[in-house]
Amino acid sequence: MSAQALTTAAERPRPSFRPSSRPELRLVEPPRHSLRWLVAGLLLAAAGVFGVVSLHAAATEATFAAADLQTEVNALRQEYDELTAEVAALESPEHVRRVAVDELGMVPASRPDYLVAAPQAAPPAPAQVAASDVVDPLKATLGTR
Repeated sequence: MSAQALTTAAERPRPSFRPSSRPELRLVEPPRHSLRWLVAGLLLAAAGVFGVVSLHAAATEATFAAADLQTEVNALRQEYDELTAEVAALESPEHVRRVAVDELGMVPASRPDYLVAAPQAAPPAPAQVAASDVVDPLKATLGTR
C-alpha cells in the first residue's frame, strides 16, 4: 500500500464551505393530521370490537332462547303423547261398553235384530226452491234458521 492511502481522516483536507452558500436549516414539527388518523383508526377499531362483542352476545342469547324453546317443545310433545294415549283408551270398545252399561243404564242386547229396508224407486225430482226457502236440517235440529 502506498503512503498516500494510509493517511488518516484528520490529515485529509476538508472541503471548504462558505457559510453564505449553505442554506439555513430549521426543525419542522410532524404533521398534525397523523394524530387525527391515529384517533380515527382507534375509534374505528373500538367500534369494530364493540360490534363483534355485541353480535356474540346476541348469538349467545339466541342460543339460550332456542334451548328454552326446545325444552318447551319436548314438554309439549310429551303432553301430546299422553293425551293421545288417553284418547285411545277412552275410544276403546271396552270403555264405551262400560260407560254405556254403568253410567247410561243401557243393557247389552241378547239377540240383535237387523232391519232391512225395502228398495224404493228413485226419489222424485226436486221442485224449484228459492234460495231463501232452503232450510238446513242441522239448523232445524239446533233451533236456529
